[in-house]
Amino acid sequence: MILPGWAFLLLMQTPPAPEPAIPLAKVRASVLMVHGHLSRGRVQQGSGVVIAPFLVATNAHVVEGTRDISVKQGGTTWTVTEVRVDRSRDLCLLTVPGLTAPPVEAAPEPSAPGQTVVVVGFPGGQGPIASQGRLRGIWCHGAYRLLQSDAITLPGNSGGGLFDESGRLLGLTTLTFAPSPRLNFSVPVAWIQELENQPVGEVGVHTDLGLENHGSELLEKLAQDPRNWPAWEVAARQWVRELPKDENAWLALGLALDLSARASAARGEGASTKLLPEAIEAYRRSLSLRKDAKTWNNLGVSLDLLNHFEEAEVAFAEALALDPSYPLAWLNLGCARMNARRFKEAAEALHRGLTFRPDDADAWLRLAHCQSMLGQREAALVTMTIALRYRPLVSEHWLDFGLLLVALGRLEEAREVHTKLMVMNPDQAARLQASLLRAQTVKPKR
Repeated sequence: MILPGWAFLLLMQTPPAPEPAIPLAKVRASVLMVHGHLSRGRVQQGSGVVIAPFLVATNAHVVEGTRDISVKQGGTTWTVTEVRVDRSRDLCLLTVPGLTAPPVEAAPEPSAPGQTVVVVGFPGGQGPIASQGRLRGIWCHGAYRLLQSDAITLPGNSGGGLFDESGRLLGLTTLTFAPSPRLNFSVPVAWIQELENQPVGEVGVHTDLGLENHGSELLEKLAQDPRNWPAWEVAARQWVRELPKDENAWLALGLALDLSARASAARGEGASTKLLPEAIEAYRRSLSLRKDAKTWNNLGVSLDLLNHFEEAEVAFAEALALDPSYPLAWLNLGCARMNARRFKEAAEALHRGLTFRPDDADAWLRLAHCQSMLGQREAALVTMTIALRYRPLVSEHWLDFGLLLVALGRLEEAREVHTKLMVMNPDQAARLQASLLRAQTVKPKR
């Protein structure tokens, strides 16, 4: 598990959580220590859960690179004879002949956060130890789900069980986000059941999952999915409560609030006036702890969304001072200047950003808009041609292209665009047709 030092984590455990009101004796009987030998006499230890007679589920990283794998409970040790591994899901099934520990019962997949959960494993090689918490988030990971809880997990908990109040298995505790033992993720029991049906050895890799990318990389990937924005905000708020001097916690909260504001605005709820100022404050708190180009850029975007164009430009300039080749900062600076109707300076910034990111269709479209507003229609036409090369299926862009052709008096080419729009979007084709009809009696301006 990706965690900081043991001594630091022990400080986070006081006061201890109350003993969970679940059938702990039954649950503990099904959770084992998993033990394997590394090179030079070293050992690697984690936890595992009995899911069927003679079958133990654990994390792939618990047994990665080990030999002579065994499982242990109390004073009894059993030898593992076969393994099934899916590294991309960080799962491993161990075949253990003669195992007498009872299998657990699988829980149904939870439909919403909030329920009480218990983590049971062997932190530090001791246990099985139970830690109570709540299910704080259900994260979408492609077509699958990851379960986030705030029950404390420590080194050695990997591969242990996440249980509901009835003692049924919800999943395996798999990774803990480095700064906090209360921000952890478990893979769902459904994945374990799928792996049971695979043959012994290395199974097919689920390339869309990538659980081998633990920690901040995985969380950043998860946060890109709009379905995860509510869970991301809950996780970020928990993070800043526990570690208020962690700059990454404040950055995460700023991003979560920023994304929530956008989603709310898209739904017409108008929450951006409340969420964006809080996001801005979170970004500023992060910057007070560490100057970072990404955080300056994110701050600039939020300021721009609130029409604080001058402050946004200052933020983007700070980002570029730290990283002059940061494409997003150049492109966002161009947007802020465009929104402030400073089209010449906006075009300059967009040009710079496009040298680093030449396939950004939105940037080409914004540059074309700036050029049109500056009266540079021929240049705008060339720029829009490039944009349509990268994004050929959006009818609104073809309409803008056709209208620009009409404004330049290039009516035959505009009629070709009209023919295309008749297939893509008849309503927009009608708008272009109306412009073409008017152009027959009005001399075009060049």
